[in-house]
Amino acid sequence: MRCSAHHKRMVVTAWQLGAPGSVGDPRLRLWAHMLGYGGHFLTKSRRYSVSFGQLRRARAEHRRLERNGDTGTVRDPWGRPLDDTVVLVLNDWTYAGRGYAPRSLGAQLALASADQARAR
Repeated sequence: MRCSAHHKRMVVTAWQLGAPGSVGDPRLRLWAHMLGYGGHFLTKSRRYSVSFGQLRRARAEHRRLERNGDTGTVRDPWGRPLDDTVVLVLNDWTYAGRGYAPRSLGAQLALASADQARAR
């Protein structure tokens, strides 16, 4: 396994606890690769924890207050007052070229990545 020693030990423990005749739940072997946790990573108990919806709402409210302050004036991300009559139009497109410049760092990384992929 390509993981830390701690994670390896957790997988082995889940496997051992899921063995027939062991004190653990037999389903642990099905979830040993997930360190013994058989639920979805986003699954949380609403009784004992905060839901992700609550976190999203709190984050949105924090950002709104951070951007607008307590004044109640709604502002855009640039701090300008925002109202329903203003429409922001971005239509200034220019051609920047295609591909990588021959000696750029991006070109070198792309070539190195392709070489690694072929070596596998």
